[in-house]
Amino acid sequence: MTGIVLVGGRSSRLQAQPKPLAMVGNKLILARIADALRPVCAELIAVVRPDQDDPTPDTALALRMHVVQDVESGVGPLAGLCAGLHAATTPLSFVAGGDHPFLSGTLISAMAASASVQRGPHGPSAVVPRVDGVFQPLHAVYPTVPWGRVFCAALSQGERSPLAVVDAAIRAGSPHVEVWDRDRIESHDPGLMSLVDVDTPAQLARARNLADWRTNVRPGLRPPRGM
Repeated sequence: MTGIVLVGGRSSRLQAQPKPLAMVGNKLILARIADALRPVCAELIAVVRPDQDDPTPDTALALRMHVVQDVESGVGPLAGLCAGLHAATTPLSFVAGGDHPFLSGTLISAMAASASVQRGPHGPSAVVPRVDGVFQPLHAVYPTVPWGRVFCAALSQGERSPLAVVDAAIRAGSPHVEVWDRDRIESHDPGLMSLVDVDTPAQLARARNLADWRTNVRPGLRPPRGM
């Protein structure tokens, strides 16, 4: 499996600070993502925008990620999906936004295993979470070649939304999409921590509080007897 991280956004709601370079738990979000993906992925790809002049591309290179550019500038994450899937060399790819500080290797591995087992007419299935009725196409496993073609074809036809492409595939029944609901995700990732993202200063503050809590609470801690 390839890990594809989309880091070309302009982070306008985070006061122009690149989201992948925000600090959570004394570590860059992009470093946290790389640490989570490396044990379960054969290669890591960071997708940047063509005119990106912030430190994100250099940081991705320092984290031993292969850096590629969006296939088209200024059209959103669908261009990043096309570029990442085109560059990937493995049968499956896990795609994530560059603002997810708590990715779970356990959840990603389970999604990839299910993708391999659930085969449609063209091979493995995509696996896409849906929580409270909302799909998460930027936290999903895709069969690399067929979905690279699907996303790039949609982009060439003027589509800009990965969600719309996934929804159209589900409605058509092809390429096959396996939808994971909240309960199934939580069975591998209690609390849905993987889906926490950072778009605003308030969300960044919340993520930092969550990281502090996870760091400071020791697993297995028990109160003294008699309490």
